[in-house]
Amino acid sequence: MRLRLHIAYEGTEYCGWQIQPDEPTVEGELLKAAATILDTSPDDIRMQGASRTDSGVHAEGQVAHLDCDPGGRRLWEMVRGLNGLTADDIGVQRVEEAPEGFDARFSSAGKRYRYRIWNHRFEHPLRHRHLWRVGRSLDIGRMKRAASKLEGDHDFEAFRTADCDSESTRRIMHRVDVEADGPEIAVVVEGNAFLKYMVRVMVGTLVDIAAESLPEGTVERMFETGERGEGGITAPSKGLTLEEVFYPDHPWRGEAPEIGGAPLSAPWL
Repeated sequence: MRLRLHIAYEGTEYCGWQIQPDEPTVEGELLKAAATILDTSPDDIRMQGASRTDSGVHAEGQVAHLDCDPGGRRLWEMVRGLNGLTADDIGVQRVEEAPEGFDARFSSAGKRYRYRIWNHRFEHPLRHRHLWRVGRSLDIGRMKRAASKLEGDHDFEAFRTADCDSESTRRIMHRVDVEADGPEIAVVVEGNAFLKYMVRVMVGTLVDIAAESLPEGTVERMFETGERGEGGITAPSKGLTLEEVFYPDHPWRGEAPEIGGAPLSAPWL
């Protein structure tokens, strides 16, 4: 059976989503938990995530599929077991039998990320694990104008890390918004697919433009030359959260639960 999982996690203590030898990862922890529940080896279970989030990146809407034989167990037993056998910084929000033909990675039509910035002289003592503190004065108008240039169908060669192995660098950004609420700034990015470190390079470049360390017109220059050196810094991973993965051809049953647990009326209870 193929199961679809909706997963949230606080990524600070993990070396990203994808399993790695001798390193703690979200996928690795979930596979160990699933193997314990199903009384088998992790090698006998296959899991595929929608996004290979990097070390330190968080998620509210990661999706994965899990190929296994549940052995007559109810889906609620899987949810309870996975949450009981992983640390509190990983939370499986819901599980359902995947629709026919569903693949967590290849069925996705796009994703939405949110990058949070704390534009203040000092760290936020309660949220410093989730926001990038930028102590420079930022011109939000410049930042928004530059963000609008990132929308559309472009070659994002200049917005990826040197070791990115994607053959094509053409991507479509449906939305790149800058939202400011006092000292907290959010960059919301929605697109069909993303290159390695792409959102973090976008955000770092927008911040350098907003701080007037880079001129307006930098984004256009990066598209023109394809040179990473034309852009700004790579923003740190801790400010980035995967919010949602879109599956228009394979909709979930019912609305997404609030983070922290599903309501008692959840259909799979």
